[in-house]
Formats: sequence, C-alpha cells, structure tokens
Amino acid sequence: MNAATDQAPRLLSELAALLRGLPDSAAPLANTLRVQAMGHETFGRTDALDLFSRHPLVLSATPHMLAAPHALAVMDVTPEGRTVGVFADVVDGVLARLWVAGPVAEDAATEAAVPVASDDFLTQDRTVCAGDPQDHPQLAAQAWPEVQASAAEALNRLREPAAASSSQALVVRAFSSGDAFAALYTLRVQSTSTPRHAHRRWALAVSRIGADGALLHRRTTVSEPWPVPALVFF
Repeated sequence: MNAATDQAPRLLSELAALLRGLPDSAAPLANTLRVQAMGHETFGRTDALDLFSRHPLVLSATPHMLAAPHALAVMDVTPEGRTVGVFADVVDGVLARLWVAGPVAEDAATEAAVPVASDDFLTQDRTVCAGDPQDHPQLAAQAWPEVQASAAEALNRLREPAAASSSQALVVRAFSSGDAFAALYTLRVQSTSTPRHAHRRWALAVSRIGADGALLHRRTTVSEPWPVPALVFF
C-alpha cells in the first residue's frame, strides 16, 4: 500500500466529521483551512465548522473516493438522490482546503459589485476546457484528454442551455491514482437568452481510463450556480 492508500480511510473519516460540522471533531484541520462550499467562502477552522454546522452534509457509508498523497476526491449521493462532490487539498496529512460541488445554501450571499468590462478568455482561446497539464504534476499525461472531455460533459449536463461560444471550464485541480483520475473545475456559464447572463459553478469528475487512455467509466457532478452579486451603478 502507498502513502495515499494508507491515509485515505482516516482522511475520509475526518472529512465526514468536518462536513457535519461536529464541534468536538478531533480531525487535524489546518488553522488556515479555506472552504468554498454552498455559495459561501470561509477562512479558518472555526468558520468552516460553523458553516457545516448550519448546513451539514452527511456522507453515506460507502462514498466513491479517490486519493493521492496531496489530494482527496469524494463523490456521493444524498438521500434525496442528488450527486455531490468534495475535493480537498491535503498537506502533511492535514485537510488544508476544501471545495464542495453541490447545493447552494439559502443564506449564501456575495458583496455588491461594480460591473466592469472583462474578458475571461484573456488570449481569446475559446476552448471548452482551459488549463495546462503541466500545472497538475500528479496527473498522468494520458489522462489529460479525458480531463478535457469531462469538462465538456459537465457543461452539457446543465439544465439550462449554455452558450457554446462563451461558456468554458477551467481546471482548478487534477490528479491520478492508478488508472483513475479526479478533476475539479470552475465553470463559467453564459446563457443563450437575451440579455446575456453569466454565472459560475463548481464541477467534479472522477473517471477511470484504460492503458491506452480510453475512457472506461466517468462520474460527474455540478454544483448549483454561485450567488450573483448585486450590481452597483454610479
């Protein structure tokens, strides 16, 4: 067994306790733990526990899990039948950063913002999946095409039509474990309606590939839209 396999059960147990917001949890969480979940962003162990105590996420007894020495990806189905995904950065065996691709809480809110011109595509590279495999050294090279394909599937799974010309996924994290890989994305979704509206979501894909890189199995989950800030005009 490798180090990732050895620590995976412990990390899963600690993650499950954190997601329930258990205040007496002995899980070794980083004091600087950063969480982006349910439309909220928190910084620090205390605020993370407070968030999940208000909005607990209970994992089943047998969630689907993929682990590497510095990361953990978990996908599960809620009692209501909704698929949720959790991705965690792990530093020296400690949960250091966490993303949840799932529901958005009713009390989620963002600060008001001044609308300014922006170009998310920067170099005008309008590929469906943006990212560089060199940014993900724990990802097997042959997995990259399926990382991109998983992003396209995540965009295609949205209930509302997404404008193909201006909707895109960005690879935030990706790693391989044996013949499987996990990839965390942020999605920028542009509507096809008029006037155009854009929003963002998290997405998580966990897949298995063959020796030739061909897809054998894929699981994908997409969060609800992040809260859109109220616009401030002068």
